[in-house]
Amino acid sequence: MKQRKYYAVRQGRRPGIYHDWDACKAEVDGFAGAQYKSFSTREDAELYLKGQNQQPSLPGTKPLAKPSTHELVPEGHVVIYADGACSGNPGPGGYGTVVLNGEQRRELSAGFRRTTNNRMEILGCIAGLEALSEPADVTVYSDSKYVVDAITKSWAETWRSRGWKRKVENELVPALNADLWARLLDLCDRHRVRFKWVRGHDGNIENERCDVLARAATTSENLATDAFYEKL
Repeated sequence: MKQRKYYAVRQGRRPGIYHDWDACKAEVDGFAGAQYKSFSTREDAELYLKGQNQQPSLPGTKPLAKPSTHELVPEGHVVIYADGACSGNPGPGGYGTVVLNGEQRRELSAGFRRTTNNRMEILGCIAGLEALSEPADVTVYSDSKYVVDAITKSWAETWRSRGWKRKVENELVPALNADLWARLLDLCDRHRVRFKWVRGHDGNIENERCDVLARAATTSENLATDAFYEKL
């Protein structure tokens, strides 16, 4: 029999103890500074709500809101989290970005009336890097393997060296999203950037926040035009 869990929301829309993840998520999703954890016993969940159980003490007890991965980044680095969303793919889309620079924290987002999810994933990274006024050491976290692999495995650099062509079955064809890859590579040339993949929808605080920002941007009023994509 699957062990029952108790979800304690210490800071959220309605603090309390919930018996299923969906109910808990509804109280914390998009809530700035949310604090919540899962426990295997109601007693531990109640202690957490009272501030008497800062760290899980029993086997199987783990935090829901995972520490942001950037805690492992050397001091002095700028940290960027980025995510993209799209309704329809193609369809209305948006990106959400969080830039952490020392004690400064910025949230960026924008929505477009017709675009793709991959374009929003790339544009989220671009927005974060373009927000930096000076060259910097940067770590970019994305849950898009398309983005991370294209940079870390030098796919995008190869497409650029071929005049924005990619090889498919021994034939060169136009690389998708070349306009955005060009912008991103130029920014990578300006800054010292590392790209890291983070699992999406896995409780990482900043990644979850970017997801909320991106999805909200898709439904905002006066969506912008992704001119390059709409010309295709």
